[in-house]
Amino acid sequence: MIQTFITHKGTNDLILFFAGWGMDTQPFAELKHIGCDCCICYDYTHLDFDTTPLLDYKNIEVYAWSFGVWAASFVLQKSNLPIRRAVAINGTTYGIDREKGISPEIFQATLNILDEANLNKFYRRMCHGSDMLNLFLEQRPTRDFTTLYNELAAIGHAIATNAHPHFHWDEAIIGIHDRIFPKENQTNAWQGDTAIQEIDAGHYLHFRPIILRNRLDKQVIRKCFEKAAATYEEEGRIQSRIACRLNELIPDMPEKERKEILEIGCGTGKLTRLLFHRFPQARFTVNDLSAEMKNHLSELHLGNWEFWAGDAEKIDFEREYDLIVSASTIQWFTDLNGFLKRISGKLSNDGNIAFSTFVAGNLPEIKSLSVSEMPYWESPELKRMFEKYFEVDRFEEEEYQLRFDTPIDLLRHLKKTGVTGVSSQPRHRGFNFIKRYRETFGEKKEVTLTYRPVYIIAHKKSQI
Repeated sequence: MIQTFITHKGTNDLILFFAGWGMDTQPFAELKHIGCDCCICYDYTHLDFDTTPLLDYKNIEVYAWSFGVWAASFVLQKSNLPIRRAVAINGTTYGIDREKGISPEIFQATLNILDEANLNKFYRRMCHGSDMLNLFLEQRPTRDFTTLYNELAAIGHAIATNAHPHFHWDEAIIGIHDRIFPKENQTNAWQGDTAIQEIDAGHYLHFRPIILRNRLDKQVIRKCFEKAAATYEEEGRIQSRIACRLNELIPDMPEKERKEILEIGCGTGKLTRLLFHRFPQARFTVNDLSAEMKNHLSELHLGNWEFWAGDAEKIDFEREYDLIVSASTIQWFTDLNGFLKRISGKLSNDGNIAFSTFVAGNLPEIKSLSVSEMPYWESPELKRMFEKYFEVDRFEEEEYQLRFDTPIDLLRHLKKTGVTGVSSQPRHRGFNFIKRYRETFGEKKEVTLTYRPVYIIAHKKSQI
């Protein structure tokens, strides 16, 4: 078995991901930006598993896909690793089984006729829809064909000659369009104390949203910002500057019939009030994860608006909008790609989007102290994602730096703005943070906190 760290920064948490047959690290590139270290395990020709590089982690989350579910079950069943959660995705602990895995006949037929043409046919069956197939082919594995045959043969032999492994999986995620591990067989295999979730997907899918769902708890995020709401206006200086800059970049809209504007993640209304001042005749749909933010907007005595509380990733906004905006919000999304795809369908033909978010390198002072990281995207990857669904007119990065007298003042700022999970940690974690800051940076007269926002202005893609 090959174990490769695609992110290795010495954080306390680790994502341990077991890939399927025939894979390497390339199809899982999106897991490089998950907010913690990530190790990909693949090539099950031999099942030698080295726990040594994993022993220093305090929390390990295991995710396994396809035949990786069987392989992970086999090598982890007697390990003493600090596994906090284990999630199986489109696979079973049986691997090859007529009723609880891939049927032996189909497995043997695949092995017997394995060549380049049939491998490509397998990839097509693995992906549900052309978008997912194209995504996979863009980052398909580059392993030698002989190694793929040897691995598949070795998997068949190992399953046939070893006892069924016993390892507890907390959750099994089943793609209802899976044509490799049939949905019915997966359901049969997971009868017991493993929670089952069915999703609208094929065998290969986006893994990042599944992992972030467990790392970014929306209810914790909501409570964090609700607690910070009273101090956010005063303390959120960077967020105010970002809202002002984003407002400056938004194109003017021609004077004609009433415009429809949608704002995602309004918070206490830093951007909202600027937009109302610029477009007083528009009708606004204003959203936030917290229903309490409606009270803050009501205090502003704004014009024509309605408020939608809830997770914007799950809301089906009902109208078509001429302007869709969001300031300092989408970094909290678990499936940004899926959100952008959906929201592009809500943009009018001559409409614009104007988003700001943060990119990798944001808050590096926090990152260097091994505090839990945010899963920020790298700038080029974020830009490519927007370009999939929009014509990007502007992609502008900036850097702002705040200065504080002491680490305590820095920590207080984080708590009052709610921008990081640090503020939600127990009190002793705050003391540990201050201690680590002083050990890392020394007793400086002042300490810094660096923000790296990015602004994206785009319009609807032309229909061909």
